[in-house]
Amino acid sequence: MRRWNSIILLIVIVVAVFIVSRDRSRTERPAEPPPAAEPPADASSAPAKPEPAKSAAGDLPVAPGKFDYYALVLSWSPTYCMLEGRQRNDGQCDADHGFVLHGLWPQYEKGYPVDCNEGEKTWVPQSVIDDVFDIMPSKGLIIHEYRAHGTCSGLSPAGYFDTSRALFKKIAIPPGFVSPDQGRTAAPGDIEKAFLAANDWLGPEMISISCEKRNLLDVRFCFTKDLEPRACGPNEQQKRLCPLPAIGIPASN
Repeated sequence: MRRWNSIILLIVIVVAVFIVSRDRSRTERPAEPPPAAEPPADASSAPAKPEPAKSAAGDLPVAPGKFDYYALVLSWSPTYCMLEGRQRNDGQCDADHGFVLHGLWPQYEKGYPVDCNEGEKTWVPQSVIDDVFDIMPSKGLIIHEYRAHGTCSGLSPAGYFDTSRALFKKIAIPPGFVSPDQGRTAAPGDIEKAFLAANDWLGPEMISISCEKRNLLDVRFCFTKDLEPRACGPNEQQKRLCPLPAIGIPASN
């Protein structure tokens, strides 16, 4: 009898130990992690709204006579003829020109207006073309420049090209650039110095040199609306127009 009592007691103890161990394992089990929260909306992941297209004038209104200053542009005709003029059979390339008038561009302090005639047909009289042809020897260029830039000056075709001629006559061309018959290489800074030496009223902040395909393209001079010399703006930044240490100057023939 005692033997059976011992066996029963042993069974009770084993069962009790099993129950206690099971309950302990349940209480010590780590809690289930909460379900992952939805990630917050990220503004950077949303499709960005496209910025509105900006014209050369940026957000400024384009209207005749509404600008800050002029840029007078004298182009080196031999470069134009070498790169594209002869391929177009442009009559400008039939003669040995050096610097010619490319245009007079109304500018904003940042940016510039273009074609201020609001799509209306622009007419340049033949008499005006004939009058300016000696310094701007391309009929197509004369018409284009008035349409694109002259209309923004607020001047008539005759007034625009008279103003262009007046400023063109202010610029003394350095001796080495008067129809040179041999090509050469020069630093943009040396070209600038040549113009500064030939024009004592000119300051280095009033002029910039432009190049294309490693050749001299044009020289730009800045004037107020009253036709007085002034410092150029970001539009004529030298590093942007021609950052090269040296450029070619093609011969005029």
